[in-house]
Amino acid sequence: MAKNHSSKYSKEFLNKTIQIWQPYSPIPLSLNDAREITGNITALFNFLITEEKKSQDKSVIHNNNCSKNKTGKEVKK
Repeated sequence: MAKNHSSKYSKEFLNKTIQIWQPYSPIPLSLNDAREITGNITALFNFLITEEKKSQDKSVIHNNNCSKNKTGKEVKK
């Protein structure tokens, strides 16, 4: 059975993706390659955003559990 190649990205967007990434590939990139590149980049940024939020949450928890003494050193409350 043939795979459904519908995409949430326009053909224009995928062609631009190929144009940007083609210099880094020794073989011609296809629309399917552009879909995969786009999916991978999207996943990477989603991962980075999630990790940044986790880091910020840990920072808030840390700051709420610590205060500074007269010397500027952090001490737990």
